[in-house]
Amino acid sequence: MKIAIIGINSKYIHKNLAIYALYSYVKDLNYDYDLLEFSINEPIDKIFHKINHGNYEAVCFATYVWNKDMILKLAQNLKVVKNNLKIVLGGPEISEIYQKYEFIDHLIIGEGEIGFKKLLEMEFDYPKILPRNTEYIDLDKQTFVYEKILDQLENKIIYYEGSRGCPFHCSYCLSGSDNILRLKSAEKILKEISILVDHGVKQIKFIDRTFNSNVDWSKSIVIGLLKHENKGCNFHFEVSIDKMNDSLVEILHNSPEKLFQLEIGIQTTNKETLKAINRNNDFNKIEERVEYLLSKGNLHLHTDLIAGLPYENLESFKKSFNEIYALKAQMLQVGFLKVIPNTIMFNDAKKYGIKYRNYPPYEVLENYWLKSEDLLEIKYVEEGIDNFYNKKYFRQTFIYLMNIIKDNFEFYRNLGEIVFNKINVLSLNDKYEFLYNFILSYNSSIDIIVVRALLQLDWLLTNKNKKMPYFLRFEKTANDYITLPLEISFTGHDISELKVKETNYILNYEKVWSVYEYPIIIKVL
Repeated sequence: MKIAIIGINSKYIHKNLAIYALYSYVKDLNYDYDLLEFSINEPIDKIFHKINHGNYEAVCFATYVWNKDMILKLAQNLKVVKNNLKIVLGGPEISEIYQKYEFIDHLIIGEGEIGFKKLLEMEFDYPKILPRNTEYIDLDKQTFVYEKILDQLENKIIYYEGSRGCPFHCSYCLSGSDNILRLKSAEKILKEISILVDHGVKQIKFIDRTFNSNVDWSKSIVIGLLKHENKGCNFHFEVSIDKMNDSLVEILHNSPEKLFQLEIGIQTTNKETLKAINRNNDFNKIEERVEYLLSKGNLHLHTDLIAGLPYENLESFKKSFNEIYALKAQMLQVGFLKVIPNTIMFNDAKKYGIKYRNYPPYEVLENYWLKSEDLLEIKYVEEGIDNFYNKKYFRQTFIYLMNIIKDNFEFYRNLGEIVFNKINVLSLNDKYEFLYNFILSYNSSIDIIVVRALLQLDWLLTNKNKKMPYFLRFEKTANDYITLPLEISFTGHDISELKVKETNYILNYEKVWSVYEYPIIIKVL
């Protein structure tokens, strides 16, 4: 029997962990397997014909909120042209509600490997909804899931699973209902990571819901990863920074440049909201640790904020945004509540008056505290943040503005509204001029000389060989140094001191520093 195990990824550069994990668990059974990967950006007709041309007797899809619609269309069309084809859906998106689709033969809910293996052992003579597993696989006995495709991983982003389950109960997260934490041994993890690095992987994203849940485990892994400095690969973890062990914080603080990225899920600073979503954040400790971890410029920090949570109205969200923005993490994700089936939030939606889209990703439309027009205000903020702050090109300008502008939420709201309603996409050069004009029109008291000089500096730091936008250009001296009307000092990779004083600098692009790979900046006396 010929079976296709299919992953449809959000980007071409990604690899689908789920299909390789499934294959590694069932590969010894007497079936002919093809592992197929596509991108949601590919034409659905093209994907359909590639699958249909394979003459499979069964196709099995790894299903997520962001690829569910495409998968349902593909499954229905495949069934039309081959009625006896077995179609199986599994993955975090799948729940009992999918039994309404007549063209789907089997649904695997929850941890997939054991259910999938039973389905194959029974030669698909099994109920439409497979019984939920009451047992878990031993992650240490799991064969290396990427072994089959090591020659395909160069310059790819790889998702890696070091654990399953989560000790926390966040109400909006599927992992909140799976509170049995299962760890793969640090020794096995480090061995497999070394193989991936040796095969040229660009980035390894640990998908563990809270990487630092187990102190000794997470610490031993981080220490083991230090040997991969200067190998062209970095490692991404999702962490609760306020609950992190002090010694692990210190190891990360002293780690090599660009080796680690930390995603810090804060979500809100409203205490009533935190209680409602089953989170217990210590924001004072978050502030302290983020400042410390940014102080060398060696770590990339990503903070998360969610709009649409219970008890958080627009004023409260503004406060949360401004407090989290002030942390100065290199990236701030302004997200919106997703009411995912089988979560606590899904069951409590009526309690909080939450209305949401009835299709993936089930995004909030309004609740008792935020109306749709309020969410539009936040959409504008998201647009401004994503197009400007989350890009490395304007970092020093925003660090300066952060302490000048009184309400950063309103700044990004107004900036984002213009971009949100623009018909034409702005080029990078256009963005510099657009931002310059917007800043001056937004606050007439802001020093024009400082803003222009900082935009010049930002361009020089992040654009080695490109011509500076015309309105920013200046002539270089015969000695090949640049002159700015600012004297600056850095802490980490951010300006910490700034004086309006004409100063000469040499930028050495052969020696870079910081997670942004800034050129070395030498002050000419």
